[in-house]
Amino acid sequence: MRRSCISLIAFLTGVAAAVGPLRAGEGITVGEEQVLLEDGPGKGLQATPAVAFGKNVYLAVWREGWHGEGGKARIYASRIGKDGKPLDSKEIEIAPSEKGVQTQPRVAFGGGVFLIVWQDLRNGKDYDIFAARVSPEGKVLDAQPISVAVAPRTQALPDVSSDGKSFVVVWQGLKGNETKYRGYAACVGADGRVSPPVETAGGTPQPRIAWGGEHYLVAFGDGILASLRLGPAGKPLDPKLNPKRNPWDGQLVRHCKQPLPSIAGSSGTGWLVVAHRSAPDYWGWGGPGAMRCYLVGPDGKRDPGIKIEPSGVRTQSNWLDIGLSKKAGATWPMGESAVAWDGKQFVVVWQRHHIEKQVMFTNCDLIASRVDGFKPLDPDGVAVATSAEEEKKPALASDGAGKLLCVYERYGKDGRVQICARALATQ
Repeated sequence: MRRSCISLIAFLTGVAAAVGPLRAGEGITVGEEQVLLEDGPGKGLQATPAVAFGKNVYLAVWREGWHGEGGKARIYASRIGKDGKPLDSKEIEIAPSEKGVQTQPRVAFGGGVFLIVWQDLRNGKDYDIFAARVSPEGKVLDAQPISVAVAPRTQALPDVSSDGKSFVVVWQGLKGNETKYRGYAACVGADGRVSPPVETAGGTPQPRIAWGGEHYLVAFGDGILASLRLGPAGKPLDPKLNPKRNPWDGQLVRHCKQPLPSIAGSSGTGWLVVAHRSAPDYWGWGGPGAMRCYLVGPDGKRDPGIKIEPSGVRTQSNWLDIGLSKKAGATWPMGESAVAWDGKQFVVVWQRHHIEKQVMFTNCDLIASRVDGFKPLDPDGVAVATSAEEEKKPALASDGAGKLLCVYERYGKDGRVQICARALATQ
């Protein structure tokens, strides 16, 4: 059963998750919340959403079910209209399997089809990367999933983007007897054919990828955030990076801790990479918290207008959100973010936590802003999902003409986690 979902607690307390579309800022309109799968086979365990747009429809994907030992988590999808409402009366299971678990789905649109990628434990030993194509009408086109990376040892944490014709899939994998992950990429055609994998960068795992009009940009995150351009076939265009030895060579975009950055591209503009600054700590050694964005030009170099943070910095022009106080009731931006190009500017959605006891979080909201270059246009942030329940892990896609869809996890008071969506519109 699918229905619009409104938190009773939010309604009674006057939180802005009310019925109907609401005006949430000068330049962003936020629609009502929709639950994508009310009573799924995961029994209230849904996680890690992703979303893409193509042929006038959004396709949201997520993990359905428990993914730990003995789990049977599978990848599910739902088509959603430009008004933010689900189009299918029945959920779409992407790759039914009797063995293992499926996690970490990502999705892109190109060549007339959606391509969903995920990590899969069906071999019972380690993760491999599989994919499946889905038509804009919601039909799974591959009876058996496409094997993208099934070499010995683990291949995990995939991402995917498209140049409009084919796809490039990136992931991290272990090589030989090494214990450090390397970055890899492979081109996947709209017909499902996979090219041999290419190593993108050693020692800089966990990639995110976005098309920028002429090239792809891959942002790597593992303590230090680095970027690298790839050609349409997935081959590196820039020298391999060694961020620990040269942390500011014009292609690196500053320190970042887990989780992974978010990234989106635009023809002629380049890419916007978004990542948080630091967690709150008792002693204040980490300084203020911030959600930061970095503009990387078509040449792969960081915008020179973004300055290196001086000692004791309290704010920067590329900071979307700031956490200064660690007192109860204060807020702190940290964790997952999502970014998309709306046709005129970038739009970012990020997590804003409420602090309970200096370093403890009591609730998490989702906030948005339009970004001009690397400078936020909505300095106070726009409320996307701010109920008394927690909303986390946003994913964002755009039709390229001012309409977007934000998909996210909502944590209920009963312990259930559901995947919800809201339509956004920008001016």
